[in-house]
Amino acid sequence: MVWGTKKAYPAFVVLCTLGLVLAGCGANNENGSSPSASASPSASPSASGSAPASGSASPSAASKLEEVELTLYYPGTPQKDEQVVEQAINEYLKDKINAKVDLNPIDWGAWDSKMNLMISSSQPADIIFTAAWNGFTVNVGKGAFLDITDLIDQYGKEMKAELNPAFLSGSKINGRNYAVPTNKELAATRGLLLRKDIVEKYGMDLSSIKTVADLEPMLKTVKEKEPGMTPFYVSSDSGLLTNLNFDSLGDNSVPGVLHKLGTETTILNEPATPEFKEAAALSRKWYQAGYINKDAATTKVKPDEMMKAGKVFGYTAALKPGAAEEVMRSVGVPLVQVELTEPTITTGDTTGSMLAISRTSKNPERAMMLINLLHTDKTLNNLVNYGIEGKHYVKVEGSDNVIRYPDGVDAATSTYSPGTNWQLGNQFLNYLFDTENPKKWELFKAFNDSAKPSIALGFSFNSDSVKSEVAACVNVYKEYFGTLNAGIVDPEKYIPQFLDKLKASGVEKVIAEKQKQFDEWLKTKG
Repeated sequence: MVWGTKKAYPAFVVLCTLGLVLAGCGANNENGSSPSASASPSASPSASGSAPASGSASPSAASKLEEVELTLYYPGTPQKDEQVVEQAINEYLKDKINAKVDLNPIDWGAWDSKMNLMISSSQPADIIFTAAWNGFTVNVGKGAFLDITDLIDQYGKEMKAELNPAFLSGSKINGRNYAVPTNKELAATRGLLLRKDIVEKYGMDLSSIKTVADLEPMLKTVKEKEPGMTPFYVSSDSGLLTNLNFDSLGDNSVPGVLHKLGTETTILNEPATPEFKEAAALSRKWYQAGYINKDAATTKVKPDEMMKAGKVFGYTAALKPGAAEEVMRSVGVPLVQVELTEPTITTGDTTGSMLAISRTSKNPERAMMLINLLHTDKTLNNLVNYGIEGKHYVKVEGSDNVIRYPDGVDAATSTYSPGTNWQLGNQFLNYLFDTENPKKWELFKAFNDSAKPSIALGFSFNSDSVKSEVAACVNVYKEYFGTLNAGIVDPEKYIPQFLDKLKASGVEKVIAEKQKQFDEWLKTKG
């Protein structure tokens, strides 16, 4: 990736001055009114008593609300003590919003298929995790998520006051909100997570890694000296092709990308770019050398799960301050991160982790109250993310915010360590493990402030006019991307086939429409 040298301003200032109004993907509710008004009256808080003005009811107000059960769906590994934690959550919520929560973590390998089935079959659900890289705009276009703009204003006032304005403005579609972003880092870098003990064992010089190709001598060492360990793990969401530093303009599933920095405004067909071809060739070389796992094109196992099993040296990842320590807590082995790009901010970064309310929810108001609490109530936030104090963690003596595993417990034996902090609510409320940098949140702020905005920050593509072409291209990507990312096929042969099938599926029409909308959006920037 070639980076621009344009002077960057502090991210917060840039974001606020841009306004971040997305061009957006149209939803079924075109007039912009909140579809929550169509929910069953009996499910409304006002039907069973006076509703609180904010998302957190006083005990007296909560007692006037009819008890409801809310479902929360998110990708992650089901935990042994999930029901124990649920019981504690529900006891706590009784006097808050009089709601019970049914946690529904779904293994990453099954997440996409189960969510697609849930949405297509109109299965009842309340709160659903979503993201730019997980079909957010496409699902909004299908009408899967409610327009929650008015619900945020009514039941999420405290949450809205806590969020950087860039999050809610940057995640809008046609000026409306369909999900609430996690309060976390705004920026992102691309890079590597590596086993620190292996790095130290063989005296590897990480300062020599300027590009991902520089990792190769270290992979060779691991291959030769650590039998049974995969030097470089690749899966559907990790690998050299998933680590390219393009701006996908709000939704990774729709063809057409831009270089993040600089002034170039021509939208590119990613598989035709030199960066894609170079990464595919390197993947092929590493696969043939035995550095990449043989099941890379088909495995559903996440990299951190393999790292936890002690079978992996390294993999690609989106990074932020303290990423290695955060992942280390759940995998139980020491890690080090190697950043390969500068911090940047794209529309996708503001929508990289969100909670939406399903159109099938019978209690959208109460669902918004719960989302509000996940963003503003420190006790609830940490209960959901870390479990029960004394059982799943203990506070370090002398600190109210630093925790560790109880004696005799570690990441491998913990019965509740979901690693969902970045998905659920407000990360700035999270306790810090004693293995993390105590200044983590200050580093987050500095990270955000140092980030450079993409030229397309604030733009998101409306795919309504090319839905069938997008769907056809997505199927072609499923056929070719995984095998090329894994390195199991010859890119010299398969990339031309990939491009031919994309062309036959209408990729040029999709990119032309995206270019048209982007050019029109650029004119509004002045």
